[in-house]
Amino acid sequence: MGKKKNKNKVSGAVKTAAKTDKKLANKLKKELANLGEEDIAKVIAQIEKEEAKRAAASEKTLSAPPSPRAYASLTPHPLVNELILFGGEYHDGQKTLVYNELLFYNPEKNTWRQVKAPGGPPPRSAHQAIATPANKGELWVFGGEFTSPSETQFYHYKDLWCFSLAEKKWEKVSAPNGPSPRSGHRMVQLGHKLFVFGGYCDDGRECRYYDDLHAFCLDTRTWSKVETGGRGPAARSACIMLPAGPDSLLVYGGFSRVKEGRTEHTHTHTDMFRLVHKNGGWTWRALGAGGPLAPPARAGQAATANVQAGRGYVFGGILDVEETEEELRGELSDSLLMLDLEAARWHAVTLGGARLARADQETQGEKEPEPEPEVVVTDEVFTMKIGAAPAPASATPSIGAPAPAPRAGPTPRMSAMMCVQRSVLYVYGGLLEQDEKHFYLSDLYALDLHKLSQWKTVVAQPGLPAWYGSDSEWDSSEGSDSDSSESEDDE
Repeated sequence: MGKKKNKNKVSGAVKTAAKTDKKLANKLKKELANLGEEDIAKVIAQIEKEEAKRAAASEKTLSAPPSPRAYASLTPHPLVNELILFGGEYHDGQKTLVYNELLFYNPEKNTWRQVKAPGGPPPRSAHQAIATPANKGELWVFGGEFTSPSETQFYHYKDLWCFSLAEKKWEKVSAPNGPSPRSGHRMVQLGHKLFVFGGYCDDGRECRYYDDLHAFCLDTRTWSKVETGGRGPAARSACIMLPAGPDSLLVYGGFSRVKEGRTEHTHTHTDMFRLVHKNGGWTWRALGAGGPLAPPARAGQAATANVQAGRGYVFGGILDVEETEEELRGELSDSLLMLDLEAARWHAVTLGGARLARADQETQGEKEPEPEPEVVVTDEVFTMKIGAAPAPASATPSIGAPAPAPRAGPTPRMSAMMCVQRSVLYVYGGLLEQDEKHFYLSDLYALDLHKLSQWKTVVAQPGLPAWYGSDSEWDSSEGSDSDSSESEDDE
């Protein structure tokens, strides 16, 4: 008779790993005690407990616009002409603040109001939010991350929340089989389902990127993992994902870190995919980059869709132009591009004449091309003229020519919040990177998509916030530079 196996026996490797984890946990506790911080999981649980004690909703009109932030969500109200701002974070070089504020902006009155409702979610950034007209209006929020003030602890959420716009109360939705904890993911609505794709999770020892797709049914309130055919996008976070009809969506770009042997480098994607529902299943189709005017490999781009018009809009982002073991330098963008969601083609938006540059226009040789006839595109929302790309401005102004007017609109930035409400495009806040300093912004701009004349400054940036970190802090703090910059691109 053979020897009976001990099912409870633990291998030496497992014991060693457990001891290592225990040592790391004890070390973290000591570090947190020195910093005056509690364990982050306990902090979040306590915040959620305090939010649940709120008996009734309250609201107040703000005397000033919201504070600077990035990685928040800006969502069009599904029933009235308002914008909904939730969450986000702010960093001043020394401490990080993460918000769970629920703010409403009324464009007609130019007023902000804050709503504090019972049972609200704990603070988070790099989450996703979608508002639907069902049940007199609902705001759905999934995932995101929380950062301790010292940035020594990070917590990724996998929770799903629903805010009733009519009853002004939060509900934490309990539904099994949902996505794992993550931030930097993307979420869109197709029909009666919310689709969640990608994202990343960093537990301090390993940073993992995702390429899985999940769907939440708004009718049954159930999660399901979507099995797909075809070649889909590789694992990534911070991509552009836009609805392209009732049963189709587009994914473009994104960010990930790639390991090659013992080294690791950042990778910004420039590929595009379409997910379509056909014959009862979902299939990915690779589309390339979307034409000659596809944006370069930028991370931190803001994106939104004007679904009725079949157009997506992408603004800003950062392009890595130099990467060495000691330095990662990037250039911020202030460009605004339009993506035709049906054709999956990019167009450059030119303000002042309601024109869009054609993505396939090319100039050959020295001869100036003849003006191409404009094509008028009309839908139920507005009319737009599409023609040849505008000629580039002369680098050297002629003698006696008037000085160019100051450029209107949002300045170059990354990780801004953007949405379309009633054919008006709004851009709020974001992040300005100067050397090793990261300035969080609080300005707000609006662009009428009917006219495409010029940006309107709704809230001007009062000046750059104070920065309390030194230019050399990253060199003296082991690992801080790479962790911080890559985390921002992730989201």
